[in-house]
Amino acid sequence: MAKMMPITTLLVFLAVPCLGGQTPWGQLPPSATIPVHPTQLSIPKNIVKSFEKGISQQRDFQITWENSQTDRRFGMDHEWMAKALTHWRDKFSWRDIESNINRHPHFMANLTVDTTELQIHFMALFSKKTDAIPIAFFHGWPGSFLEFMDIFDIVKSRYDPDSSPYHLIVPSLPGFTFSSGPPIDSNWGIANTSAVMDSLLQDLGFGKGYVAQGGDIGSFVAQTLALSSSSCKAVHLNFIPSVQPPGVPDPQNDTSLTPQDRQVLARSQEFVNTKQAYALEQGTRPATLGFVLSHNPVGLLAWIGEKFVSWTDPSTSLTLDQILTHISTYHLTQTISRSFYAYRETSYSLYPEPAVAPRIEKPMGYSRFPYDNSGVPESWAKEVGNLVFYKAHERGGHFPALEYPEVLWEDVQSFVQQAFPDSTI
Repeated sequence: MAKMMPITTLLVFLAVPCLGGQTPWGQLPPSATIPVHPTQLSIPKNIVKSFEKGISQQRDFQITWENSQTDRRFGMDHEWMAKALTHWRDKFSWRDIESNINRHPHFMANLTVDTTELQIHFMALFSKKTDAIPIAFFHGWPGSFLEFMDIFDIVKSRYDPDSSPYHLIVPSLPGFTFSSGPPIDSNWGIANTSAVMDSLLQDLGFGKGYVAQGGDIGSFVAQTLALSSSSCKAVHLNFIPSVQPPGVPDPQNDTSLTPQDRQVLARSQEFVNTKQAYALEQGTRPATLGFVLSHNPVGLLAWIGEKFVSWTDPSTSLTLDQILTHISTYHLTQTISRSFYAYRETSYSLYPEPAVAPRIEKPMGYSRFPYDNSGVPESWAKEVGNLVFYKAHERGGHFPALEYPEVLWEDVQSFVQQAFPDSTI
């Protein structure tokens, strides 16, 4: 059996009695077949105090020529880091954030997949309608389940459990935040994670069919499910790597491309040229980087904060509390070093040769956001899968669920309605 993070170690963060399963949105479908425990997320007091003490004792940052450049061409700038640290130290309250996180139902599921035992955390809104369509949202890096909190708020404001046409499930991928894993005595990759996610969804009673949605690493998980699981009936992506498919015209000769198409491709190339070093480090030296960041919250502030700042639409910057919540969650759960495994496979490809990846024949949707790290024209997306929904937005970046949750939710809902016009899956 693969060695996993001891379950007792993980439960120290979660051992809080909870009636979440008795709340209207927290009642599992009758067809669920696995032990699922409602829980409230809670970090022990001593860990929070140590975290707060470490931040309070951080010395002021040294000013250098590189970190004085406000265009951030060399990385994070001194002004932002100093402001973020001051806010973290003086105004940020983990307990307030924790209470806010627990406004939605959270669960832990015990799974065994190919002899590997895991505890998987997930957040969910379960409908009581027998024909409700399950939609699973998969996060990426450095995101987490936290990305989808606002979408849950939107759904709860429009429906109640008796009327909602959807089940919403947001798992924490193995190794991330409150989920256990991956194994410590064997390799682990996207295919393994996807198998676990499929097992979770089937055991929750959704073996008849579900929709997978994802961005970043989550888009690779969603694509893998579409290709490998008969239960995954459709897939919606908000991230597709900018790899030119065979047979399509070169961008410089393709007169069908729009000005935004060309801007998106140019931004994608600029990202590869100047901002992709982090992926190479995480893919080639994850052990070293894990040691550097695991016990260094301020280092994590720079490493992750940079992504939330530079990968988003500059006209709609995320708040410091949003960014610090993600960073604090990684640090307090001590999972940053366990979150790099997807980068070992390839930089941005599910397959060593992305041009020959199998085409998704199931209904596929693609929402493109202009400030994402990577994006493709509609003609390229059609080569990835059976594209039945496409939307090129004028705003938004790599984290649309955080930046424009209503926009992403409307896209997902429209895609599902188009893929399943009779409202059944």
